[in-house]
Amino acid sequence: MAHASAAVTLTERIDALAAALRDAGVPPERSAALLADAAAATMSAVLLEALLEPQAPPVAPVEPLPIAEPAATPVRLAA
Repeated sequence: MAHASAAVTLTERIDALAAALRDAGVPPERSAALLADAAAATMSAVLLEALLEPQAPPVAPVEPLPIAEPAATPVRLAA
């Protein structure tokens, strides 16, 4: 699944953004807003990739097996 690797890559980038914001001394309120926007964009990107991923062709329905008719005469199982 390509979207799983994209999700991991994007998550790593959000983590790197959080570290860069922290190292730069950006106020926590501003960092939280930026990270929330980045997370929303990431979710949208992963969803879009999943929607655009080629789908497998539908599987043809399987015909049910016929039900056996009961025996006309009883079968004796034990003597």
